[in-house]
Amino acid sequence: MKIYHFIIATSLAIPSLIFSPNAEAHKHFNKVKNISSSEKITGNGYEILKEKNYIHASEKLSEALKINPKNKFALLLRAYSKKELKDYRSALKDLNTILKIDSEYNAAVALRAWVNIKLRNYTEAIDDYSKLIAYDLMLKDSYGNRGFLKEIMNDNEGACSDWQKGGLLGNKKASLAFENHC
Repeated sequence: MKIYHFIIATSLAIPSLIFSPNAEAHKHFNKVKNISSSEKITGNGYEILKEKNYIHASEKLSEALKINPKNKFALLLRAYSKKELKDYRSALKDLNTILKIDSEYNAAVALRAWVNIKLRNYTEAIDDYSKLIAYDLMLKDSYGNRGFLKEIMNDNEGACSDWQKGGLLGNKKASLAFENHC
């Protein structure tokens, strides 16, 4: 039964939490005025990532990070590449590094929630969803996904509450879970 719920929770998290590297790149590069060598290499890594060559992208982004270890966007893209390579522990390490630099970097919080689910770190994933909810971001998906994680952890009352909130915000899967389980 729990495996079934894990599959549901994971399938809910995947489409709603995979940030768009394109959107993040647009936001990032529009902020950068004087492009450093680290930023140029990050841009090259991003182009490689778009071609889905995640190993080469990860290597290129590591090169950018040797120049500037606090390049949050390079860390985020490398974490995304590692996630695509199913190297979840390394992705988590990069995401935690980003969040030590900037605890409110929402794309990193969202991606870390997904990685935590894959690593079965449910409590940590719930914490990440709670942060997104506190930031008033991705509410319908965050409530719905947190509800499935609470169900896995046998917090049925919490799950129903989150599914109801997610459903009211337009998350059809959360609404259906509320109807079927609460």
